[in-house]
Amino acid sequence: MTPRVHVRPARPEEAAAVAALFNALNSMDGPPPPVAMTAEAVRRDLLGAEPRAVLLVAELDGGLVGFVTGNTVYDSVRAADAVFLNDLYVVPEARRRGAGRALVARLAATARRRGAGCLWWGVDLGDDEALRFYEALGAEDEGGFVGRILVGPAFEALAMQEPG
Repeated sequence: MTPRVHVRPARPEEAAAVAALFNALNSMDGPPPPVAMTAEAVRRDLLGAEPRAVLLVAELDGGLVGFVTGNTVYDSVRAADAVFLNDLYVVPEARRRGAGRALVARLAATARRRGAGCLWWGVDLGDDEALRFYEALGAEDEGGFVGRILVGPAFEALAMQEPG
């Protein structure tokens, strides 16, 4: 019998394990990010009294094998809330066993309960594995969209130009 994936909200005592999953995701395509995720940050930002995002984890064979995070955003194209899927990660040895699909399905159900009309996310250029996974879920190419980020000195410089 194939073990069943269980998806649920993360627990405070799992903060270190969840931080390790974040760090694995954030180090997949090159050097680690400038700031490593810590158990303290997971507890403070994602498991505290006012979480900054939905954080769900997947269990398989008695251990955590993945997570997904999402934030509510306003989708002006649909004149409704949407949930932006920020991060999705499943450890390589647990892939193709249903954990990713279960995580995204639970996030979609959470979004629907909160009144959102869709999930929305970006995919790193060249991440063909992720593209195939999302297409298998039924996701469509939004077309004509290229992501950009304002960060570091450019972010600071623009913020300093706030009109008085």
